[in-house]
Amino acid sequence: MSANTGNQNKINRRTALRIYESVNLFYRKIPGGQPQNPPDFGDLLDTDPNPTYGLASLPVSESVENDTLQANLSTGGIAFTTDEALLAGDRLMLRILLLSSLTTINVCGEVAYCKPSNPYEDDRYPFTVGARFVNLSDADSELLRQHIERHNRRRIAVNLIGAAGLSTVLTAPDLVWGLLVGLFHHLLEVVLHFAHLLFEYLELGLDHVIEHTFHTDTHETQIIVFYILVSFAVLALYLLGRKIPAWYRSASKAMLLYVSRKKSSLLYFWGQQSPVDKCKIVGVGSAALIAYWYLAI
Repeated sequence: MSANTGNQNKINRRTALRIYESVNLFYRKIPGGQPQNPPDFGDLLDTDPNPTYGLASLPVSESVENDTLQANLSTGGIAFTTDEALLAGDRLMLRILLLSSLTTINVCGEVAYCKPSNPYEDDRYPFTVGARFVNLSDADSELLRQHIERHNRRRIAVNLIGAAGLSTVLTAPDLVWGLLVGLFHHLLEVVLHFAHLLFEYLELGLDHVIEHTFHTDTHETQIIVFYILVSFAVLALYLLGRKIPAWYRSASKAMLLYVSRKKSSLLYFWGQQSPVDKCKIVGVGSAALIAYWYLAI
């Protein structure tokens, strides 16, 4: 391959539209390194790996917790995490299930790189593998292109809404803060009123059940209902207390992973800029902050 061809492929991979997509991914090394057209995935989901063919799969099903992968996907290739160290040049049979559209794509790929994955993955899949598609059919290529474009349009819409919201906050922070406080106060009143009505109906129902079942007087009925409600509250707090640590760990892990990925994306973007572009970004950003601070005062 000539130097010009290699540079052109590198440019094409960088300029290709890429998205992060939740996928179920199964792959297998191709013996001899020759891509099959079309790929034969008959034994790809075997539970007993064949060491001769290097069978590997991840994840095994959608029913297992955290079994999906956040893959970097384009019409030219895919980057995903795995527990197996692959070598550049390895040929793979890939089955990609796009969870958002339940679309399956079968294709062969060539490993371009293998490097350590995100440290916040808890070493579940310690390697990140990037592979370019070798024999993607025209139909699958068009399907993948449409899927990526739909995903990108949704992302652009979300970014525009976020930018509009941020602009509104920066333009009139006092007004936005007042609206948010008023909305929170109104929602809190509605929730508390609904909870009060629910409690009253529950207490009234228990009063009737206890009184007619055990033929108690009003005072005895109120005492029994009180202890029943206290028991329910203690049980609910116990169950909630058991769930809170797991929710906190899950939320913390997701936040750390999100921040780490965003940090990596920003560092990659910054590294691709020329010195002149870096000066422009710093200059425009500093000017915007100074102007906002001056106008705010």
